[in-house]
Amino acid sequence: MPYLGLLMSSLSDRVWAAIAWALLIVGALVALVLKHRDDYVRYWAFESIGFTVVIVVAWVIVAIVSLLFAFTVVIPILLKILYMAGVLLAWVVGLFEALAGSYWRPPVIHDVSEFIRGVLEGR
Repeated sequence: MPYLGLLMSSLSDRVWAAIAWALLIVGALVALVLKHRDDYVRYWAFESIGFTVVIVVAWVIVAIVSLLFAFTVVIPILLKILYMAGVLLAWVVGLFEALAGSYWRPPVIHDVSEFIRGVLEGR
């Protein structure tokens, strides 16, 4: 039941979760400070921090591969287009999922966010 969270989170919580996701690490930090007791908002704030880390690491990888294949011109351009499309798609889906009240678990992003949550919460 992926939308069970819809019944348990208020509109205010869903808006704060969307803010945490939409504004990446800045929104996540603001949400963690202002709504630190709300589990739903905390979930999305940590997902947002994980998303930010994944975006930065992926960009570094794209930049390195683009440098290695710079002589082809086409490969760096295609890599950057695919990167931006992937980031935009994940961002939009996450925004809708946060507003819908669900606990979305994007494959790599969720793993990174759980690791970060574990480190910050001392697990």
